[in-house]
Amino acid sequence: MTEELGLTLRGNRLIWRNAPLYASDPLTAWQGLLAARGLHESDAFFSPQLADLPDSDGMQDMARAAERLVQAISKRERMHVFGDFDCDGVSGTAILTEALRATGAAVSSSIPHRADDGHGIGVEAVREAYESGCTLGISVDTGTTCFAACSAAKEFGFDLIVTDHHLPDETLPEAYAVLNPAREDCGFAGRKLCGTGVGFFLLMSVWKRLKEKGSDPAFDLRQLMDRVAIATVADVMSLTGVNRILVYYGLRQMEVQPCPGVAALMKMGRVKGPVTVQDIGFQLAPRINAAGRMQHGEQAMRLLSAADESEAGELAADLDECNRLRQQVERETLKKVEEYLAAQSDDVLAAYDPAWHAGVVGLVAGRLARKHGRPAAVGFVEPGGHVRVSLRGVPGFHVGEILQSCSEHLDHFGGHRGAGGGGLAAENWGGFKQAFASACEQSGADADDARTLEIDGVLTTAAIHSGLVERLNRFEPCGQGNPSCTWLLEGGSIVNRQELRGGAVRLRYAADGAYVDAIAFRAGAIESALQPGCEVSLVGRPQFDRFRGHGAVQFIVEDALAA
Repeated sequence: MTEELGLTLRGNRLIWRNAPLYASDPLTAWQGLLAARGLHESDAFFSPQLADLPDSDGMQDMARAAERLVQAISKRERMHVFGDFDCDGVSGTAILTEALRATGAAVSSSIPHRADDGHGIGVEAVREAYESGCTLGISVDTGTTCFAACSAAKEFGFDLIVTDHHLPDETLPEAYAVLNPAREDCGFAGRKLCGTGVGFFLLMSVWKRLKEKGSDPAFDLRQLMDRVAIATVADVMSLTGVNRILVYYGLRQMEVQPCPGVAALMKMGRVKGPVTVQDIGFQLAPRINAAGRMQHGEQAMRLLSAADESEAGELAADLDECNRLRQQVERETLKKVEEYLAAQSDDVLAAYDPAWHAGVVGLVAGRLARKHGRPAAVGFVEPGGHVRVSLRGVPGFHVGEILQSCSEHLDHFGGHRGAGGGGLAAENWGGFKQAFASACEQSGADADDARTLEIDGVLTTAAIHSGLVERLNRFEPCGQGNPSCTWLLEGGSIVNRQELRGGAVRLRYAADGAYVDAIAFRAGAIESALQPGCEVSLVGRPQFDRFRGHGAVQFIVEDALAA
């Protein structure tokens, strides 16, 4: 059983990430951390290289798909990209259209409307592309469970290449090629790519073949990596292996030469270098997703494809306004959903209502899941009376597998470990809710992990040093699968407190006769423990203070432990 260090003021069980580690100086902390994570300073982990990306042809169906695309490029066939309305879908659509047009190809694209069309490729969308003169289609972040659309494409003689990462059904659709690392017979890149990542590897395979044929495109695929990084982080993919390399270079691209759309978003979100995973997660991705949630994902696609800085600035401002509206509607809907659930006779986190906004039900489900430590399903009603439901999970559960367990009650569905959704007739809601509750109970063997907070070690104030922070930064990019290094500062007290704008609190923490500057954003449940004179242990991570500069270090407080 994992040794617990106590219950934090935010209600998390504080546990060791690995073996217990106590350090009173920076070198001991660093060496102990390397040993605990099974790493050495010379490991490739700390020096991501594009040359270490796997051969794209290692993905099932890749050779067939790439050769078909090369043929279409050489014969000047018209192509159509079928995207999706979330950050992954619009990013992938943007990079595919931009790169393929650089070869001289005529490429059109479409993004479905969240409420009117839902996820996936519609038969009518395939028909429209075919009748417009397109002979080849490529999906991004969708298609694996779009059986009707793929069958229709085959019937028309329209070659449809699926690029996706969502969990497949027992059978694959009748597409020309299905590029999906989650296929049982694939497993490329550890099955960890997002949809945009799959599309990027398709382009790599196409570029390789074009070069072999002597028609080397002048377009450098590396300039697409800003959007690959954004999509990977936004879809909460594991930042290990291949994804670590993609995001590492994507962040560098964003600092050096982002595309106009990403540059405009960074300006709107006040993101200044060095760009971090947190900047993507909290400033960029929400604005991109807001378009599809509140209006239409086409706006985000246009932004990420914009070549003109002025146009990009206007589109970024529109998305910023969409995001403000999204935040307001999300707050209102969450309150209504919680009131609805409180009135129910059971504790199943599943609900739908015609009044709830299509663009925020997934976010509300996510908030409920995190609050209660188990999956939640929240739905809205389409104009025809059909229920569309979004699922969100927490560690210990696999949403894609839960959806499969509920499949007999769903007309269609799709998802992966953390999120998913589907559609069903209103009269099937009772059966779905019962199956959902049962599936959550059966798959939640590891659900206790949902309310834990892992620390890498316990530090003294003397160990909080710029040299340690420099070394810890080598773990970046951190995120899912590669967590930031989290530490406990214990045995001290708050000696000074300063209120900052935006609800942040700057602190002076004293322990062992030394001082550490700290800062807490949105203190909330730990507010009462961050008062002068309070003896408290702080949970968080040291980082450089960008405001003060000159190598100054501060401790970012994430939680606290009562003395």
